Amino acid sequence: MNVGTVVRWVLVPVSAVAVVVSCAAAARAVVSFIDQRCLRESMVGGACVEPWHTSAVEASIYLGVIVAALAVVILPAMIAPTFKRTVAVILFLTAVSVAAAPYMLTTWTELLRPLAAAVLSGAAALWWVWSRRKSNEIT
Repeated sequence: MNVGTVVRWVLVPVSAVAVVVSCAAAARAVVSFIDQRCLRESMVGGACVEPWHTSAVEASIYLGVIVAALAVVILPAMIAPTFKRTVAVILFLTAVSVAAAPYMLTTWTELLRPLAAAVLSGAAALWWVWSRRKSNEIT
């Protein structure tokens, strides 16, 4: 096993964590930007009550969840030197478990839609990785 292969295997979990952290940071930055667009007169108790605000925040959250779910399956599978499909399946199952944990712990129905978005986009990413004819085709 050469050094390049070892480095690529080390980068598989690092890339998964980096994807999640960067998507969360980007979504948080977008929400902060949206919050800054709210007029002072529309702030009640520190929250914006403009009709557009809730939809804009939810859209940024869904976009962050979808991009994270896609990238956390595809990027590590592309980096892995071998067993790309196995890596994709393991990361999909891990991502679904992590995404489902808050709902399972709280049973808040508000979490079902983002969970469904994460599962569906992760499944689409898994299908994309799995549909490559050869395991090396996605590099």
